[in-house]
Amino acid sequence: MRFWLTIFLLLGAFSAHAQDLAAVAAGVDQRKAQLETLGAAIDAPDADLLATREALRTLRRNAQEASAPARAQLAIVRADLDRLGPPPGETDPPEAASIIAERERLNREVASLDAAVRQSDLNMAEADRLIAEIARLRRAQFSTAVLSRGPSGLSPGLWGDAIRSARLLTGRVSQAASAWRAEQSATGAMRRASIAIAAAILIALALFIPIRLGADRSIRKRIGDLEPKASRKVMVAAARAAVRVVPGFIGGLIVYEALRRYGVITPATETLARWIWLFVIAVFLVDGCVVAVFAPQHPKWRIVQLENWQVLSIRTLAFLATIILGLATVAIEAAKIFGDAQSLILAVEAGEATALAAILYVLSRGTLWRSKAALMEKDPGATSDKPKKPSPFWPRVRLLARLIVVATIVAVLTGYIAFGHYLTTKTYYLIGLAAVIWLVRSLLREGVRIFDRNFTSDQDKTGGEHVLYFWIGLFIDAVAMLVFVPPALLVLGAEWADVRAWVSDAFFGFRIGAFEISIARIASAVALFLLLLYATRTVQRTTEERIFPQSRIDVGVQNSLKTLIGYLGLIVAFTASVGVLGFDLSNLAIIAGALSVGIGFGLQSIVNNFVSGLILLFERPIKVGDWIVTQSGEGFVKRISVRSTEIETFDRASVIVPNSELISSAVVNWTHKDKIGRVIVPIGVSYDSDPERVAALLKEVADEHPAILSYPEPFIYFGDFADSALNFELRGFIRDIGSGLGVRSQLRMAIFKKLKEAGVEIPFPQRDLHIKTGAVADATATLTSQA
Repeated sequence: MRFWLTIFLLLGAFSAHAQDLAAVAAGVDQRKAQLETLGAAIDAPDADLLATREALRTLRRNAQEASAPARAQLAIVRADLDRLGPPPGETDPPEAASIIAERERLNREVASLDAAVRQSDLNMAEADRLIAEIARLRRAQFSTAVLSRGPSGLSPGLWGDAIRSARLLTGRVSQAASAWRAEQSATGAMRRASIAIAAAILIALALFIPIRLGADRSIRKRIGDLEPKASRKVMVAAARAAVRVVPGFIGGLIVYEALRRYGVITPATETLARWIWLFVIAVFLVDGCVVAVFAPQHPKWRIVQLENWQVLSIRTLAFLATIILGLATVAIEAAKIFGDAQSLILAVEAGEATALAAILYVLSRGTLWRSKAALMEKDPGATSDKPKKPSPFWPRVRLLARLIVVATIVAVLTGYIAFGHYLTTKTYYLIGLAAVIWLVRSLLREGVRIFDRNFTSDQDKTGGEHVLYFWIGLFIDAVAMLVFVPPALLVLGAEWADVRAWVSDAFFGFRIGAFEISIARIASAVALFLLLLYATRTVQRTTEERIFPQSRIDVGVQNSLKTLIGYLGLIVAFTASVGVLGFDLSNLAIIAGALSVGIGFGLQSIVNNFVSGLILLFERPIKVGDWIVTQSGEGFVKRISVRSTEIETFDRASVIVPNSELISSAVVNWTHKDKIGRVIVPIGVSYDSDPERVAALLKEVADEHPAILSYPEPFIYFGDFADSALNFELRGFIRDIGSGLGVRSQLRMAIFKKLKEAGVEIPFPQRDLHIKTGAVADATATLTSQA
């Protein structure tokens, strides 16, 4: 029964496998026909390259998904074939018939699966080739459109044709307005439409003037008594920008919907109306951002410290540039809708490029951005009173802007108006995009700074700046740069389908060899690492503040446990993040083995200190708070880190001792197991004293002192017969050896008082000088006779 069941299952599996192969083969043939059709469509004069490319992407994705089961089955069959081993040689004994049959079946299956996979790979390769061809054609079209040469921007014929086209365009717009009025009058809706449109305009004005001014006045009132800190400046700037943009956005939307509702905006003019609305919003946005950042009426709340005349100039230039961009865009769109006015479009582009280039040249002047207050501001990281050095980045940006101005003027004069227009307009769009992203990035960083200041203790900060804030801020900067790239590509002329495909490939991964890179994996790994690191810090803080105070664990043990928790959390966070990135952790062992020789020779000292630090934390021959004596100095252990140990001497100096020295050299630890220690006070008395009485007096002093322990019992040691005194030593144990210096001083004062009261003399060394008077008299007489 089991035999027939096994045969039945094998036949069913073989039948299903055969059906899968047939489906893969049919799909390959179908995709091959589709590829031929799409390849022919690319060469058509009116080909929709974007739609064709999306169809090719879909076809390639389907081919990859369809071949995935065959690839998985191929790996399984090859694994089974490897388990059978190589076929026997001429001298080897023959295989069993069943093994031979199984080997032949597996080889046939490998051949059929490999053929299906290879055919799918051919489909994907052909799709990739066609996609690359479409990319080449689109680049050629873009280059032709931007680099096409026409009449010069100063050509009288161009401006004459442009004026005639403008008159014709004005007439067509007037005819469209008259047709709308006639239609509304014929249907009797003219009055209702006029009232509704007027009401929408009044609502928009009410939102833009009283409400916006009231909200802005409320913000100024609230910040009047506040100190303009960096975080508050950014918050206030964001609030001011929102107050100036949101009412205009809502009001413009109300007017837009009213015009569309009553037929002023038709399907043919909807694009033009949308550009007009975006133009109004752009004016509000630019003015709001400039006012928010530079605060013309509140100098102390300026994020960028400039003079009043500089702020007024920048605001005026930004407003003029926005007006020119908006009016030119609306005029070009109207020319495309109401008539084929190519000369008018070229004239508008030439005038727009020239005006924007002039404004860009003024904006690139250094005096417009160089403030005396900013130059005299002291560098926070400097130790002297020298003013802060200007960054070399902004002079390079200004130089690039001037080069763009020169290139634009030359292009307009030589007939490359489209290229000059492209340079100037895209430059302004990129500047506006960078400004918005910079404002959002600054807002996020200051929000993190406020969170860090409120939820982090001072002990976790280094130099006033929390380390976690630095890494989160760096992550925010990286995200801001990544967010800037897709809209920047759209601004530079890329299609949304292209940007979406690039973002999708970058986010979900692209393969380099056997490793797949994706922003999603990198972001997930970084987020997981920061999350686990934050959880480790939370565990450390919780154990330090709540668990350790309720236990009787020694302070040094607490510090060691806290450090070990930090190391363990760091290892777990690193391992987990590396696993999320897709690295095979077994490969790390291979890499570590390959680098072991270099580590052994080049990093021997660092590794030695690191391992020694781990030994210190686990074996704990010393701990934080111990009083130790080493070759490098004597003092209390303040901190045990990975590489070194910090010792604070009695003079409040910090001695950084490598961990390897503490492991390989002798270390005296006064407080290794407990703080009990012995103090010794030497004393000398005269030879006239009774030694037994002196010993009794010293014993009384030891017994009377509260710091001397009764067990072990204090001991009086009669040391030696010195030249001038009998030497004794008072030896006693105290509970805390750290107070030994003070105890010895108190014992000496008590001994002096006790011995003085008992009449025991404390001698000092005697020095006797003997002079022979006879010899001196003879010498004096001799000198007198010679004289």
